[in-house]
Amino acid sequence: MLLIALVLIELMLGSVEISILDAIENSNSIANDILVTRINRTVLGIIVGVASALSGLGIQTIFKNPLAGPTTLGVNSGASLGVGIYYLIPGFAVQFSTLGLGVFAILGAISFLLLLISIAGKSFNLTFVLIVGLLLSYGSYAVLEVLLQLSDSTGMKNYIFWGMGSLNKGHLESIIGLALISILGVIILKKQANWLNVYNLGEQELKLVSNKSIGFNKRLLLIVFGVWIGAITSVVGPIAFVGIVVPNVLKLILKTSDINRLLPLSLFLGAILVLLADLISRGAFGGMLLPINAVLSVLGVPVIIYFIFKKMSFVKG
Repeated sequence: MLLIALVLIELMLGSVEISILDAIENSNSIANDILVTRINRTVLGIIVGVASALSGLGIQTIFKNPLAGPTTLGVNSGASLGVGIYYLIPGFAVQFSTLGLGVFAILGAISFLLLLISIAGKSFNLTFVLIVGLLLSYGSYAVLEVLLQLSDSTGMKNYIFWGMGSLNKGHLESIIGLALISILGVIILKKQANWLNVYNLGEQELKLVSNKSIGFNKRLLLIVFGVWIGAITSVVGPIAFVGIVVPNVLKLILKTSDINRLLPLSLFLGAILVLLADLISRGAFGGMLLPINAVLSVLGVPVIIYFIFKKMSFVKG
């Protein structure tokens, strides 16, 4: 019900007031163009929320850490580096225009995930993994600073605008592409839900009930999540904190780590969070236009701080 309400608010409210009935009746009007733009934003926001929340749920489960996610593990930074290479190296975007921005974002995300896995080794030590993810993020930012110095004004402008995060680029082709990738991601995560539940109990228990290679399954799932995150990032920018906040909030409320229960609710809550942030960012409530990442950071940082203190209290106890 909350998701339906937010969808209706997305269509009705904005910095410009329109009549939905008039927009539908007059297909050639400005109001109709605005309504189509809002429909695209709403659909894209739902897809981004679903993909961010579910990829975050999967990554947290694999690393067995509530702080693991696309942002903290440096996956978003890898995708950002891929986008930076595409935009900031002069003439690069023209030369590789047939591949498109999405390919470089996906390659960046997967490269950072595979690098993280190879450095961390088989143990997947949680503290070490988070430190490596942080170092990869800093390395990415350093390379991007160099590329910004070498870039021309057009590339710099494109990259900075992309980095703010926005649902404005919700063209039909990109929405369909993200929808297909997201449907595939949901199917794979649902298919692997029981495996992940047993994996949560421990690798020894998993070996008793499954003959599948644990390392192979981990890497396969992480590659799927890398493609998912890279595809989203290429269209809307590096969406922050959704993948960490949504699974943790649901686990806190439901008192369970069962993927089968968390998956559908993460789907809804992720979409709700992104639509709410989008409404705030585009001035639907206060008239002030903000980058969606800034809004998500304000909503997400307090939750992350809470779980950090909770984890520290648990260790001290």
